[in-house]
Amino acid sequence: MENGKVVITVQLCDEEQTEDEECEEYFLLFSGSSQSHLTSALWSGHDTLHTLCPAHDCCEAVQVTLCRARPGHLPAGESPVSVVAVAEQRFNFVQDLAFDMAQFLVSTAGRPDGLEGAMLLDECQIPLEECERLDESLSLALRHLDLPDGWNLLGTHLRNITEPQETLVHFAARRGLKRVAVWLLLQPGAPEALRLTNRQGATPASIAQQRSHRDLHQLLTK
Repeated sequence: MENGKVVITVQLCDEEQTEDEECEEYFLLFSGSSQSHLTSALWSGHDTLHTLCPAHDCCEAVQVTLCRARPGHLPAGESPVSVVAVAEQRFNFVQDLAFDMAQFLVSTAGRPDGLEGAMLLDECQIPLEECERLDESLSLALRHLDLPDGWNLLGTHLRNITEPQETLVHFAARRGLKRVAVWLLLQPGAPEALRLTNRQGATPASIAQQRSHRDLHQLLTK
């Protein structure tokens, strides 16, 4: 792990190495069913490369191709760089707790009692370090989740809601999940969710203030 992200290590065999390594660059191409990613690979040893694993939008096995690029000597008008595929391998993106939690939270939008069960977490004293780790992993999962058509923070269709409701913004405010809150505030229905009170009469901003999440309170009152 590196700063909370997964580092992939690539070990080159003798056949994959060349004598002119300083002039070459390596890349990993992740080819999925609906998303593809191209990441640069850096040297971490004389025969070892490493790269950060990209976030993917679904759990599946993808084809990973190691590509080598080197300056070429081609006629004017053609690409000055030649790229060759060095090796291929299958790579599995698996579902984790953060992805499961992101799916659950998205499914609760617009349901008056959808997040009532999540309030039981208030009885648990989760260490600050764990909350920060949850904030990073959950916000990453939410950013790469395939949202339903017409989805917003108050349900599948924006409408005038006056009944008290525990929203996803309330949820983020309770746990001080600032990265999650930043993502939520960019979604449809955010202005309405900020004004909405829950059954205890609290807005997301007032909850953040009560829990002494100062940075989050400032974000929610901008």
